[in-house]
Amino acid sequence: MTDTGIDFEAYRRRIGFDGPAPATLATLARLIELHAAAIPFENIDVLAGRVPRLDGASLQQKLVQSRRGGYCFEQSGLFLACLRQIGFAVQGLEARVRAGVPADVTTARTHMALRVTVDGDDYLADVGFGGLAPMAPLKLHSRGEQDAAGDSYRWVDAAGGRLLQVHTDTGWSDCYSLLASEPQPIDYEMGNWFVATHPKAMLRHNLLVARAVDGGRLTLFNRQLSLRKTAAAKPEERSLGTRGEMADVLADGFGLQIDGAALDAVVAVLERKAAE
Repeated sequence: MTDTGIDFEAYRRRIGFDGPAPATLATLARLIELHAAAIPFENIDVLAGRVPRLDGASLQQKLVQSRRGGYCFEQSGLFLACLRQIGFAVQGLEARVRAGVPADVTTARTHMALRVTVDGDDYLADVGFGGLAPMAPLKLHSRGEQDAAGDSYRWVDAAGGRLLQVHTDTGWSDCYSLLASEPQPIDYEMGNWFVATHPKAMLRHNLLVARAVDGGRLTLFNRQLSLRKTAAAKPEERSLGTRGEMADVLADGFGLQIDGAALDAVVAVLERKAAE
């Protein structure tokens, strides 16, 4: 993963960012907000049997020029490169996903987030955690509740690092355990390969698409489409039945124009799951 091939001016047009971009907390917050609304989380390439490429030119082509989305390694890789271009001090982080995972199960280091230092304070910036990604910077060294666009997050101590939690309609829910180590690009390549190819990797067998929309956060998990006003609110839900419904929601709800072969691959995965 490198910073080469990133055109910040094209990126700012993609997300609708106007005006100057000084390396300030206000700029960081605005970039996260706009990114979450413009570039959806999605794993369609993985379901189509492809391993996403993480070099700067590939990220630029897919997420900016082709107006697609991606998962954490793609989203955070692009965001890191853009932040560095405008003068932010930023470092990649790695984490073990804990959302939906039993407490006694150890997960791999398969999530990428960012540490951004502004005026001597360290902040978490995460544009790649699907429907639970904080839509504002979070102070990394605070243990109190933190608001992020109406959602409440907190850090709690965990073995080997710190655990990020979000307040949902069922109470405090785990997101991921952030590790103290500083990963190298090869670590992200390994994590990316695992997520895209391992037989037991969740994103190899499930469709997950998410973006911020007017009125909340829109998420598609397999055939279940949900809209949450906040993470703590009960979602409005409906199930998608046909290939046409899926195509319409991906296009109209998430701004994704998916080619027929990729859409066929997604539908095949969902049909296999229904038959199991």
